[in-house]
Amino acid sequence: MKTTTLSPPAVLLTSEALALATKVATTSADMENNSTKIATRAVEHISSCFQCQPLHLVLLFAIVICIVIVAGVIGNAFVVGVVVTDRKLLHSSVNLFLLNLALADMGNLIFCAPDAILVLLDRGWLLPPFLCPIVHFLQEYYLYASVLLQMSIGVERYMAICSPLRITRFTRRTTAYFLIAVWAVAAAFASPYFLFHGIVHHKHFAFCYWLPGKLNGATKTLFRYSEFAILYGVPLVLLTVLYSIMGRVLWGGKSANIANESQQVAILRLRRSVVKMLMISMLIYFLCYSPIQGMTVGDIFFNKQIYLPPWIRIFVNVLPMASSSANPIVYIMCCRHFHQRFVALMQWAFGCCGVCYYKPDRYVTTLEDKPVASRTNSRSPYVSFRKSVRRHNHHSITLL
Repeated sequence: MKTTTLSPPAVLLTSEALALATKVATTSADMENNSTKIATRAVEHISSCFQCQPLHLVLLFAIVICIVIVAGVIGNAFVVGVVVTDRKLLHSSVNLFLLNLALADMGNLIFCAPDAILVLLDRGWLLPPFLCPIVHFLQEYYLYASVLLQMSIGVERYMAICSPLRITRFTRRTTAYFLIAVWAVAAAFASPYFLFHGIVHHKHFAFCYWLPGKLNGATKTLFRYSEFAILYGVPLVLLTVLYSIMGRVLWGGKSANIANESQQVAILRLRRSVVKMLMISMLIYFLCYSPIQGMTVGDIFFNKQIYLPPWIRIFVNVLPMASSSANPIVYIMCCRHFHQRFVALMQWAFGCCGVCYYKPDRYVTTLEDKPVASRTNSRSPYVSFRKSVRRHNHHSITLL
């Protein structure tokens, strides 16, 4: 019987293939072990004992976090209620953006609450494992939406104030497209948190963190670069430039060309108050996010992870939530309409006056949209509506 034997080259090829497969398996195992070690070290840093701090410090942060979350949810719900219940406000593009911004801030506060509570308990992830990627995705989703909406509001205000023709301003259809794009882009940016987050075990505790082996180091670094740019760098530059231009237009020398007519003065005062309110909101956002972004910069650009005491780390993470809670307070303090609705709500709630109901017709909420007159023939940026668009004069500007 004829026997067949493998030729020497075939035997050599088989040996090389086995060696290569063994090497690949070993490399993959090493990468997996390295990823696991990195995740374990990060989780160990996260799980540093907050309960070892004095009880009064733990209670203080628990009270502060509860106040921030509850006040923020109630305040943003108030903003949503004011805009939704006033049909005149819904005709303004900036009010629609503020409505969506309030919804994003409220969602961010609601889905940050589980993490805040679990950090205070210092017992790891106590919720069902399937909620880990969902909660973290929704946190980042609403955060990205909030940042993108603030940039959209800046662009909308710039076009409304600095564009010479009304036709260049945001229409309701343009606003709707913008809002759809904002929420879709926010979901795309936040999707890695849903795809690559999971439970990592450490010292008999479970933690919600990046799953080891899912993202290599280069991809994760690139993602963190992008996250820093989208959440901090680009908004800081864009909004600073836009609001600087709007401030120069609204408070600059050209504003002296406006005739001293009550309606035009009211329009100018309205635009100034709205821009001032948005500038304060932007300033609060960057002040609250600068500490945590500073830690990110140190980690990404200088390859130095900043280790902070637990109570400082908790404080740094509370600041972004405070930013979402502060916006309704800014609206109430800077915006006449929100202020009056808030006062009416307080009167109804506490019965401070004999009238325990609210009449929205007590104060004017619109101005007729007429061309802005000028003392000179200079082209003021406030001459928003030229002869070509004067047919739109029957429309109204809703006071924010």
